Amino acid sequence: MRRADLPHLRYFVAVAEERSFTRAATRLHMAASPLSQRIKDLERELGTPLFIRAHHRIDLTDAGTALLPRAIDILDRVDALADVVTEAHSVRRVVIGIAPEVSSTVRDSVLDALADSHPDIAPQLLPASTAPLLRDLRAGTVDVALVHGPVDGDGVASLLLERNPVGVAIGSKLVDGSPETITLAELTGVPFASINHDAAPDIYANLDRLLTRHGVHKRITLPDGNFAGLTHLVATGQAFTLVSLGDGIPARMFAGEPVAVIPLRGTRAHLSTVAVWLRRRAEAEPLVADLVGVLNGLQ
Repeated sequence: MRRADLPHLRYFVAVAEERSFTRAATRLHMAASPLSQRIKDLERELGTPLFIRAHHRIDLTDAGTALLPRAIDILDRVDALADVVTEAHSVRRVVIGIAPEVSSTVRDSVLDALADSHPDIAPQLLPASTAPLLRDLRAGTVDVALVHGPVDGDGVASLLLERNPVGVAIGSKLVDGSPETITLAELTGVPFASINHDAAPDIYANLDRLLTRHGVHKRITLPDGNFAGLTHLVATGQAFTLVSLGDGIPARMFAGEPVAVIPLRGTRAHLSTVAVWLRRRAEAEPLVADLVGVLNGLQ
């Protein structure tokens, strides 16, 4: 099997570019005679002459002309491997979980601060609901999660990033005019619609108690994170839902729909966005510690 190893390709390219064994030898920091022998070895290995040798002149044969660009490409790619390995080694990757109602303000603040403080850290966002993100956090597949709290639990630390009041999203045909505020007591005849409570059990449990206390008893629970289905129910007047008055996805999904988003009065309902992480990892792992430092700097 005919083959050419990398050193011989380097010798060939140097001679081909310099068109002189003497100049190529100087470039390669070797003597001309051994270089000439290496080229002969390569020609013998490939089974064809690569150079036309004349007095004071060297030209490429057709085979040499065909080989030169391919040899240069191979050597360039081999030389680039060191940079690829160095870059991969220097970049630290972090997985940041992010819940649906996390606002773009919080998201961008975290990512911008991280880029400014630690450009060597490459964040990967993992969108999911609060409950599965907390499970992933404890399993170690998520480094930090931006979720809705409060979040309690042994070994879990949290930091409040944003706190927004809650508003009612309701079909426009169910309200008179454009009320500035609304109470839950005005909605007792309309079902409350939400996604599956498994997405954030603690939040939905508190919400259920709040609704019951204000006389809202009818419920429609959609499977999984079916926000599109929620939009249809609200837009057609079959249900209302509650959304953060921030700019998270659930509030934005009603854009262009016949839906009014009205601030809620008569309760202190709000949605808090918190960053959570495992204390033991922040203490033991520089990557997580650096990320926590960035989060603390947002306060």
